[in-house]
Amino acid sequence: MSEFSPSSRDISRGGVLLVYALYIARFFTGISLLAGVILAYLLRRSSVGVERMHLNWLVRLFWYDVAFIIGTAALFLACFMTEPPGSSGPGQLLFLLPIGIFVVWNIVLLVALIVGLRGFLAGRGPLPERFRALAE
Repeated sequence: MSEFSPSSRDISRGGVLLVYALYIARFFTGISLLAGVILAYLLRRSSVGVERMHLNWLVRLFWYDVAFIIGTAALFLACFMTEPPGSSGPGQLLFLLPIGIFVVWNIVLLVALIVGLRGFLAGRGPLPERFRALAE
């Protein structure tokens, strides 16, 4: 091979960084998360070591995100059935619950992505040692 052709390790590393970028872009465009998880599934087949750990973590984060979106949508629908729009009263405050859960989840997701990205750039796993059980 010539010195200008990238190795598969460089491609895998760049692919993981691209998946992280797509996941972070999720906060601005929803479709980038779907593109990121498809790329993560494709890259996961040929990756090993730290790259594979991070790709597994990113796929797991995608499914956590889907579960939280479905859960908060169901909770929002339940609040809507309990206190329909147009009515007034303290029941309208129920709508703050799913919105608050969704906001907190997005903050947790962003922090997890930043911590995972820092770990990847340092050559470690996606989470600090004390949270290792969450990634496995």
